[in-house]
Amino acid sequence: MTKFLTTFLCVFLFIEGVKAQDANYWSSSYNPGGFLTPGAVIAFNRDSGVMFLNPALLAHSTKNTASINASVYQYGRINIKNGAGTGLDLKSTSTNIIPQMISATISLKGSHPFTIGYALTHNPVMTYRVNQQRDATLNVLDDSYSPGNEYFLGQYKNVNTINETAGIISGGFKASDNFAIGISAEGQIRKQDYDYDVSSRALYNTSGFELPPFSNVQESYTAGYYNVGIRFKGGFAYDNERHHLGLTLSSPLLHVAGSGNILSDSQTSDLIMPQEKDTVNLLANSRQRSLKVNYKMPFSVAFGYACDYKGGQFYIAAEYFASVGEYNIITPKSQSFIKGVDSGDDFFTPEFLKFKDARKSVTNFGIGASYLLKPDLMGYVSFHTDFNNISKTLYSIDDSGYRSNTGNYNIYHCQLGTNVKKRKFNLRTGLLLSYGTTNKYLQNVNFDNPNEANYLSGDPGYTKASQFSVGLMLSYIHNL
Repeated sequence: MTKFLTTFLCVFLFIEGVKAQDANYWSSSYNPGGFLTPGAVIAFNRDSGVMFLNPALLAHSTKNTASINASVYQYGRINIKNGAGTGLDLKSTSTNIIPQMISATISLKGSHPFTIGYALTHNPVMTYRVNQQRDATLNVLDDSYSPGNEYFLGQYKNVNTINETAGIISGGFKASDNFAIGISAEGQIRKQDYDYDVSSRALYNTSGFELPPFSNVQESYTAGYYNVGIRFKGGFAYDNERHHLGLTLSSPLLHVAGSGNILSDSQTSDLIMPQEKDTVNLLANSRQRSLKVNYKMPFSVAFGYACDYKGGQFYIAAEYFASVGEYNIITPKSQSFIKGVDSGDDFFTPEFLKFKDARKSVTNFGIGASYLLKPDLMGYVSFHTDFNNISKTLYSIDDSGYRSNTGNYNIYHCQLGTNVKKRKFNLRTGLLLSYGTTNKYLQNVNFDNPNEANYLSGDPGYTKASQFSVGLMLSYIHNL
């Protein structure tokens, strides 16, 4: 019986983790391809001396202080067509006011000028909330004990919210007339709340007026954690008249602190397996707190080139991210999970409840241009890729546990805007547009064809998913 229960858990409880923006590195506007966003460049773009992604570019700041306050008013939508079955779309919308950045720089004069910069950034990585239900009459149960169609009720819910807040301190100086060097340290706090819940019920067909028995399969899994980490970045910049080059090397995220919680409950009752001539009744439950957490970010290297031309600038950038092998973001304890069996037989508990991640290597590209529309008005346009880093090949064969991400498609970003330059300040406004889609989004449940063989969850198939977001960016840069 124990062997049957563990087989059941492997097949049903963890069939396939969810897959839709949290698996992309360049979704925030503060990335090397975000040419419109103040400071988001690798090569010198004659910006306003604010906090740069490349710390070497701080050496170009000649102001005692330059401060920036940037906010984005954003609307986002994720749509998974037939996500839980035919006509059962999964739609998630969000509206956010995002205080993206507060930054300042301090220029230290002397024979070897040195500029220090600091910043506080916020990135709402993912806001995903969906639910769906199928209430129908279907031939779900085997006719040998429940002839004809049965009343079926299936419900599905998934929530995944991720937020990152980072504090950055940087320093940059000129090693020569054309060459600058910089270094930065970024402390990051990442918080994620994940909730997965599915239930499937089918009433037996029985004669008489009594309330009929029913097969019931339910699964819920809630995980939440915070992770504190730090990463370092070295920056290099070379400038020769109208040509500007930049290079950054970013370390993996080093773990500092973190803690996570898991709540899981899975139950099956009166599910008859006709071929095995057995009835499944199972209860598995666990609540674990103060668990070990370790979120990872890989090594990356970014390159940028900018070329001045009359009235503006042309810019290209790319960043390579290394792969990350399978690991546990949250590692559960080995304790009782399957109720009613000897503890010695319950050795799969940590595998069932782990919250995991794995990523392939990706390279993103960006291109941008600016043009002087008026003496005090500069126009900007840029486009950059945001390739997905999910890879099934990095996961172990059994694929037990829950995957931490929700997105499995490439996203493409466009930025359009202007900068008004005055003696004491710059005012930058613009539109941030993003779109991604795939025809290979794997369902978690499919309420079209529930039966005993698939534990009333249906046979998941591939469907279409898309994401769209639009944001209005307002940045005020004050120079003293």
